[in-house]
Amino acid sequence: MAAFDLAAWLLARPVQHVSTRRNELMAEPDVLDADMVLFVTLDSGQEVILHLEFQGPGSKRPMHLRLLEYQARLAVSYRDIPIYSVVLYLGGAGVRDKGIHALYNLDGTTYLAWRYQVVRLWELSAEELLALKRPALMALIGQTRMREPEVMLTAAVRQVVEGTTDDQSERLLAELLLLCTDEEIAAMAEQIIMRDYGLPETPMMRKLREQGREEGREEGREEGREEGREEGREE
Repeated sequence: MAAFDLAAWLLARPVQHVSTRRNELMAEPDVLDADMVLFVTLDSGQEVILHLEFQGPGSKRPMHLRLLEYQARLAVSYRDIPIYSVVLYLGGAGVRDKGIHALYNLDGTTYLAWRYQVVRLWELSAEELLALKRPALMALIGQTRMREPEVMLTAAVRQVVEGTTDDQSERLLAELLLLCTDEEIAAMAEQIIMRDYGLPETPMMRKLREQGREEGREEGREEGREEGREEGREE
């Protein structure tokens, strides 16, 4: 469900079928591990590869170099299938990334160029996301701009609950809470879920939220270390 909605949204074309292959680009643990590789069949029958990366602040490796490596591996493995790479930036990340990069020879000529689509979720309005009418994408609403958080969150939760099965709803609502990095927004979303639908926090929700908090703490520590190193170099 989530993979299908993501593909239809990002490719902006009618989609017939999507298969998910995680770790398709795995070379060595923690060295080359893509977030998601989707094999998408369009309504026309054409097959394309949709490669997705989700990135918040505190990246350990420059995103444009990661994408270069990922795209090269995919191109070698699947020579006849078009590849679309998309980076979804969270929490203010990716301000300077335009998704267009190149390397040059001494005489200024280009010897290597690559590009990918950049989506800054933190620049997207909640209204735009809700208007897509794709329940699986509502998990992302906590990363968007919300002028009326309670109204937007209520509408998002309603789309999830009414548009998915119970198992899908549980996972999507857990991911929605996980991606509400603002504590006030997260508390509001949790209250809406329990108040309007009587859905208690499930073990899956607790597990995902704990994982998210730990990953957030680790990214924060890494970002702090990197900022400290940068300040030291500047001094």
